[in-house]
Amino acid sequence: MKKIDGFVMRRLGQEAMIVAESVDLIDFDRIVSLNSSAAYVWESLPDTGFTTRTITDILIRRYDVDDKIACKDAEDLVNVWLKAGIIKE
Repeated sequence: MKKIDGFVMRRLGQEAMIVAESVDLIDFDRIVSLNSSAAYVWESLPDTGFTTRTITDILIRRYDVDDKIACKDAEDLVNVWLKAGIIKE
């Protein structure tokens, strides 16, 4: 998977959200608010691409959680981001 070019994370106070940088991509249904864990994952993802396993490993390293829990959380996050159209397979 890969982040779609033109979407970036911006912080407004303590809130983090993914927004479009260009007018061509602006769709207010595609503004995604991130909690602190999701923001950390987004910032940690390599620009070259990633898998659900990449996200799982990021969560395990950062939060010292069980692999099964991290894997489920990673899958949920990927599904939300795919539905929002901010990443592609």
